[in-house]
Amino acid sequence: MYRDNLTGAGFWKSPRKAITLLGMSGSGKTTLASRLPRQTWFHYSGDYRIGTRYLDESILDNVKREAMQMPFLAELLRSDSIYLCHNISIHNLKPIASFLGMIGNPGLGGLSVEEFKR
Repeated sequence: MYRDNLTGAGFWKSPRKAITLLGMSGSGKTTLASRLPRQTWFHYSGDYRIGTRYLDESILDNVKREAMQMPFLAELLRSDSIYLCHNISIHNLKPIASFLGMIGNPGLGGLSVEEFKR
C-alpha cells in the first residue's frame, strides 16, 4: 500500500485525500493549492500568529526589549552597529514553545495579556 502511494496510484484511488504543503513564505504553496479543483478540494492555510502578529515578531520584540535594558547592547542597537533577528523555522520551534508558556504569565518572564495587546 505504501509503495502504491509513492507512485501515486493508491493515492488517486482512495476516496478521501489529505495533503499538507509546508514551506517558507513565497515558495508557491498557495499557487499550487489554487490550481486544485475547488469542487473536490478544500484549501486551508495557517501560520504562527497571535492576533494579527506573527509569533516570531512578538518573540523578537521581547528579546529586543530585554537587550535594551543592558547599556552596552542598547547603544550598539541604537547606532545600528548590531541587529537582532530570529532563527525560527519548522526545524527550530523551541523558541515558540518556550514563548507560548510566557504569554499572560509575568511569573515566567512574560507580559500580562494587557501589555501583550499593546
